[in-house]
Amino acid sequence: MSILPFPTSDPYTKLPDLPPVVQAFLRRFLALILTWVSALVYQAVLVQCARHPLVRLAFLYDPSAVVIACRDYYHPSGPGTAPTFSVRTLVRAEIVRAWADSCSDRDLEWHLACNLLVRWFVGLPLLGATPDHTTLNRFHAWLTIHHPDALFRDVLTFLDQIDPEDPATTPQIVDTFAMASPVTPTSSPARLVLHLCTRLVSAWIQHAPTALQAALPPLDLGALCKPPVTRNAVQRQAHLEQAVTVATWLVTDLHPCLPLLEPELKAVIQPGLDALVKVIADETTTNADGAVRERPRDDKGHYRLMSAVDLEATFRKHEPDPAVLGSNAMIATTATRIRAAVIRTGSTPDQEAPVAVLEQQLAAKEPLPPALIMDQAGGMGKTRAQVASVSDGQTRMVAQVPHTCVDGTARFTPADFRITGAGDACTCPNGVTSRRVYHQSHGDGVEFRFFGGDCRGCPLWERCRGPASKPQSQRSVYLSPYHAHLREAAAFNASAEGKSLLRGRWQVEPTVAWLVRYNGCRQARRVGLAAAQCQLFQACAVRNLQLWLGRVERKQAPQPRKVGAVRQEVAQAA
Repeated sequence: MSILPFPTSDPYTKLPDLPPVVQAFLRRFLALILTWVSALVYQAVLVQCARHPLVRLAFLYDPSAVVIACRDYYHPSGPGTAPTFSVRTLVRAEIVRAWADSCSDRDLEWHLACNLLVRWFVGLPLLGATPDHTTLNRFHAWLTIHHPDALFRDVLTFLDQIDPEDPATTPQIVDTFAMASPVTPTSSPARLVLHLCTRLVSAWIQHAPTALQAALPPLDLGALCKPPVTRNAVQRQAHLEQAVTVATWLVTDLHPCLPLLEPELKAVIQPGLDALVKVIADETTTNADGAVRERPRDDKGHYRLMSAVDLEATFRKHEPDPAVLGSNAMIATTATRIRAAVIRTGSTPDQEAPVAVLEQQLAAKEPLPPALIMDQAGGMGKTRAQVASVSDGQTRMVAQVPHTCVDGTARFTPADFRITGAGDACTCPNGVTSRRVYHQSHGDGVEFRFFGGDCRGCPLWERCRGPASKPQSQRSVYLSPYHAHLREAAAFNASAEGKSLLRGRWQVEPTVAWLVRYNGCRQARRVGLAAAQCQLFQACAVRNLQLWLGRVERKQAPQPRKVGAVRQEVAQAA
């Protein structure tokens, strides 16, 4: 079979060598003929791919509400040519993006150009033009800023009508996972500081007014952009001192100029200065003699910046996995759909996830669930108290009580002890009371101590102290101000309802696995928390649709009707 020649001219305007009469006839009816050929080809594709998710979604789900929300993307009036591609096409392309592993703009362009099924789904004719990656990038960036959750909210509204689930009576399961930033962590604090200085100096030279250019200290920008290679400890130390010195000059000279800058320029310069101050404080120390030293690894802060490009990315460390520079993704899901999706910087503790998903649902004016189920990360007393406060008592935090300060699941936890009297006594599970109370300087809680002489002959000795404990050993019990929440949680977990809710926590694992493996949520495609949040929203929206299609196939959800009838039913209900 011969290889087709590479096209060298526009195939839509040049006709083959035919008699003039035939060419005139074709020119007159060419558009109708191409439309007919396009319909024939698409019809053949749809017959072969009738069970494909995109084909089924095209007939069952209509994103017209998202299209209406994005109608301001194009200027309705004014100079300029008419848009080549409609908002409807671009919105459907975003659905394809999330379906195709949250792909990049160039990969999405390839899908639109080469995949006939995708072209049909977004509404492109067979021989029509394809949006290029710059067009797709502009729309996605606009969507990230103005309507990041439009698709997610519309899908939830659609599913609540076609496959009803009462959010006020359905418990939700909370889990977290890492979403890596697309940037690479900087190898050393010195290089990070110099990279920040380079970006700050470049922005100042390019955008600062002429009258303020003199505020910039005289620096060799070439040396900043290409720092020397350090081969030993002496060179590394000199490199670090040079970087900190340059950064200190910039902060000292440019910070007084901030009130004189326009708001747009200040929004660019201020984060760069703040990042320099933070990196120097987190990564270095200064001795009494003024020598700069790199901080020991175990003395560095949790919210560390390691990239001059992505200032919002921090490390997420989840044992036993390696640390990931990026964001912490938090979702709340039921057995049928994801109801909340939140992005926080990577160092955000997992125990903040329950409050984050509740606050998002409150902001969206969604009903709160009766219970949030999570692993032990959500079991601390402070987290339970925050959930009760944010939800105004509507939501209960359901999680195993963490076994802090003990080794093994059979040991007694602080939740097994109770405060008695006027709060100055503590009673153990065997009924022994201790009044030896010590107030902690690092917190609001109190510590009670039980000595070996008080517990001699106790039948619960091994469960309390362990088999290797000495006869005179003591047991310290730290009781926080949230001890009552832990006691109530321990009692609820032992009930039939609590055990049933805890057994259902596994249902979040397949959802997380699908998001990170097939919807592209393990890696952010763009820099910044806003971009990661939009990506997570779109992935969760498409995952909800996939879950619904699976329920329809298994006959666990009502058989849907075509999109027109569904939309009419939703509008009447609204």
